[in-house]
Amino acid sequence: MISETGKIIAIEEVDGEKIARVECISKSACSSCNSQTSCGVGTVSKAFSDKTQQFELPYKEGMEIDSFIELQISNGNLVKSAALIYLLPLFFFISSALIFKSIFNINEGMLIGLSALVAVFGFFVTRFIASQLFPKQQATPLITTNFNK
Repeated sequence: MISETGKIIAIEEVDGEKIARVECISKSACSSCNSQTSCGVGTVSKAFSDKTQQFELPYKEGMEIDSFIELQISNGNLVKSAALIYLLPLFFFISSALIFKSIFNINEGMLIGLSALVAVFGFFVTRFIASQLFPKQQATPLITTNFNK
């Protein structure tokens, strides 16, 4: 399980259902590394501040504004979604390049351009497949604890 701590910043009612707006701060992996002072990647990561992400979760009894909750997502769902998001467009790009090269006699620049267009189409296909495989209700992280920091 992958865990992340989020802060409830608002509780709202949308379409007759209560939702909690949660904010999580994405931290760079470099912030916990001991070699960040001597590493070029660590220097670059300091230039980009931590980013906050907000999303909505179904309201559960006991949620309060300014309280912290622990969110979890299973490793299996994380691997499946990452593989889908990264590999399917790449598959579209590579397979279209191979097909275009074998069928048409075009230069390399044109081949890359056409393959990139097919990869963009692959992103839309990926988005559709992801919406079918991971409906919003199933992709919602589990709320395991409610504690104040």
